[in-house]
Amino acid sequence: MTTIMSKNTKLTEFTTESSRQSTEVPTSDQDTNSESVEDNNSSEKETTDSEICECYDEIYEKYQETLEELGITPPKCGHCIEYLCESCINNLLAEGSVKNYNSSLRFLVDYLHDEGMCVEDAGFAEIRRYFEYRAGMERSKSCLQNDKNAVVGAIGRLEEEEDEFLKLTWKIRQNIDPNRYAVDSGFDREWLETEEIEKLLTELDDFRDQLMLLCSVELGPREEALCLIKTSDINLKEETIELRNTKIGGTYVMPLTEKLVSLLEHWISDVRSSYVQNGDHEYLFPSRDGGGLSGSTYRDTVRKAAEDAGIQEEIAKIPMPERQQKAMGIDKDYRSKQRVDIHTLRHTFSRLLKKNDVSKSARSYALDHARDETDGYGKVTEAHIREIRNKFNGVDISNI
Repeated sequence: MTTIMSKNTKLTEFTTESSRQSTEVPTSDQDTNSESVEDNNSSEKETTDSEICECYDEIYEKYQETLEELGITPPKCGHCIEYLCESCINNLLAEGSVKNYNSSLRFLVDYLHDEGMCVEDAGFAEIRRYFEYRAGMERSKSCLQNDKNAVVGAIGRLEEEEDEFLKLTWKIRQNIDPNRYAVDSGFDREWLETEEIEKLLTELDDFRDQLMLLCSVELGPREEALCLIKTSDINLKEETIELRNTKIGGTYVMPLTEKLVSLLEHWISDVRSSYVQNGDHEYLFPSRDGGGLSGSTYRDTVRKAAEDAGIQEEIAKIPMPERQQKAMGIDKDYRSKQRVDIHTLRHTFSRLLKKNDVSKSARSYALDHARDETDGYGKVTEAHIREIRNKFNGVDISNI
């Protein structure tokens, strides 16, 4: 069993005594700022109906229940609402993708409405100008690729409904290149050195938060996927964990390091119950407010720990045009990019695998970028799991 000595006794000494400090009844401030992943923003119809899309009111009413379940404020376009909701209902898109596409289509619809036209009236010239407009917002390649996928999906559905050859979507696929429109954000993604990981763990004074951070740097899940892990996803006998792909749906299996197996066994058997206030539930990492922990709470925890550890810094100011400020409900003309965030931990995981000579294809599997190369529990998948298990022993925290 791993033994770690530091001022941070919750993770390092495997005791339940200090974890009892986390069972206090939440204060009024905690009640206001809930940790729960189930605390979604409700989807409310905007006060002004769409004056451009003639089918907006009818389609919104038809799919209002689905929109409320998704917790999104949709584009003011009935065609886009129908595309998003039907894709979700028919499992053509994962819920995470629906929410991402919703954000992209809101920008598109607002842009086209300002031009006095509906999505169904747009031609290639308008779509190209839209991407030039998005380029002016200094969007990353991945963001613009998400925009392209959303636009192709929504317009493609319209063309299919009208029994037309997919002429416009074909043009978009062939001629809109996110690389061309992406603007260098002015910062390079960094990873954390071992001593910086140790500093983060030392600053965290909560067993749950320390364990979550270790899972981030030793398993590399996306932020939402980490918060959605269930106790049933852990197989201590096989020393594996099943993680979710919150972008395209589905799951994938990762091997657990020996250290994580010991920590997770102790967490599930001896500590986790002290965090559950309102009866047990399925989430591996409970919120003290009930349910699972929200991504925003975990983000704030990592950000504060990085600040307290002295390794946090602003590495870029990303301009936010007025339209984007309005869409996000903020009044700042820029977004501050911090060096240490959840994706930094994921990038650190990738770097650790590379340093341990894990092959590129196995690293791609571990980051869940290789869905097209693997098919369930095929031979390639099993080979990747074996390679990661044999070569990667996790983070050395014996010096903490």
